Amino acid sequence: MEILIQQAEQLPENIQDLVIASKKEGFEMIQRLVDEYEQGTNRFDRKGEFLLTAYVSNKLVGCGGLNIQFSEDAETNQNPSTQRKIGRVRRFYVLPEYRREGVAKRLLQELEKRAKPQFSALCLHTDINHAVQFYTKQNYVFVEHHPSYNYFKYLV
Repeated sequence: MEILIQQAEQLPENIQDLVIASKKEGFEMIQRLVDEYEQGTNRFDRKGEFLLTAYVSNKLVGCGGLNIQFSEDAETNQNPSTQRKIGRVRRFYVLPEYRREGVAKRLLQELEKRAKPQFSALCLHTDINHAVQFYTKQNYVFVEHHPSYNYFKYLV
């Protein structure tokens, strides 16, 4: 299976396919992606941010974005040497029928590769069991008691 990963400059026309599929599973993350994009609150357009899409045979099968993870500490955000060092994996989703086919792994690998020049580490939040298993296999570690995320990985 050939998997094509592309950076999206705007939401793909067929993003609603992912919205419908994710809602069937009880997930709202792709609907939030669309809502935030349309409202202008998150378009993955700050320096270092991006949204990736995954295609198999010209079919949109997944997406995942990267945002800046700002610190809870205002002083850290003001210091150029410490600000913007952590990226946050956001709105990561692959259609169920393409899971365990390498799509999510390729998508995350590309996201990490593109993140490396800007960020020293990535974080994310999930409590979805199969996502926890996936991220753990990709060397993300559980972080207890952090107010914004619960998985973390250094990009070395």
